[in-house]
Amino acid sequence: MENVISTLVWAALIQGVLLATLYLFSRKHRSVANRLLGLFLLVIVYEGTLQFQPYDNIFGYSLYYFALPEVKLFYPVLFLHYILEKIGRTAHYRKFLRVNYILAFAIAGISLVNVLLFVGTGLKIEDQLGKDVVEAMFMAQQYYAFLLIVAIFIMAILELRRYSRVVQSEYSDYAMLNINWLWRLILVILPIIIVWGANLAFIALGAGNAPSFELATWGFVIIFLYFVSFQAFKHKNLFEDVPGAGAANDLEPEPDSRSGSDPAVDKALIQRIRQHMESQEPYLDASLSIYQLATQLKLPVRDLSLLINHTLNQHFFDFVNEYRIKKAMEFLRNPQHDDKTVLEILYEVGFNSKSSFNTVFKKFTGTTPTEYRRVGL
Repeated sequence: MENVISTLVWAALIQGVLLATLYLFSRKHRSVANRLLGLFLLVIVYEGTLQFQPYDNIFGYSLYYFALPEVKLFYPVLFLHYILEKIGRTAHYRKFLRVNYILAFAIAGISLVNVLLFVGTGLKIEDQLGKDVVEAMFMAQQYYAFLLIVAIFIMAILELRRYSRVVQSEYSDYAMLNINWLWRLILVILPIIIVWGANLAFIALGAGNAPSFELATWGFVIIFLYFVSFQAFKHKNLFEDVPGAGAANDLEPEPDSRSGSDPAVDKALIQRIRQHMESQEPYLDASLSIYQLATQLKLPVRDLSLLINHTLNQHFFDFVNEYRIKKAMEFLRNPQHDDKTVLEILYEVGFNSKSSFNTVFKKFTGTTPTEYRRVGL
């Protein structure tokens, strides 16, 4: 069994190198996020190579305890950085990322001291400080790396939930809500975290390092590498080329109501908004955001958001798509448009994919566009 897993790991590591090269150097898909993912994969490949290489020493230089750069702290930091870059939230965690990058490089740099010491004196840090001290240092960074990845796992989930709320409140493009692949990317590392934690718990309890845990961990790493192969590369940054993306990420959660608002004024503003939607039809723009609509109406973005969210009790996403669906229903009912396909109609009313149109249409009408046209509702 161990030989089978070892073979699969080496195959996955080779694939990881190829993927990392693609992410780092592809001109077609050049982005900060892809480069971060490439570096993350290289760290995994490096760790796997150390784990499964057959040598205990090189020219008398023992390959234990900081003999070669320790990179486990890079796992959680690069992973979180990648997720944040995908959803446009990196700036909000810049200090956190910087501190942990510095710490990760510092831990990795201990091996350089170790090598220089060995070359100069024939001794290692372990010989100078004692095995117990160096082992304690080694395990301390292992435990910190584990606690950090648990914290980052939770942070990533919270950030994706926040992202979904922001998109519903401020954007009308259904494709921006389709982040299931990012959820899967996060959840697929959960088994790795669990097995890694169990292994560290056994070590802390004095049971020692269990090879079965390490094999299980790398088995899940294989799954992760193959998942990345099929999923991540085909998805662009979620806020890429989206008007107002930076401002969206700067907004704080809305209060429950507009402070000191006048119901009569709110009613007049709602009427003005609806008249604009019906006469100017801004919803026909598939990329319409609350920032663009606020500019057209000459209203503060926050006021417009609160009017839609709290006065109308709708998300901006639903508010805009309701108009799009009503427009689509007009086309589907009108015999003069029988020559138009559903695909032509969905693009004309402001959608940019058939799947998103069908999903939203069924949400509002309880039926599909094709069925709606067939029965002539």
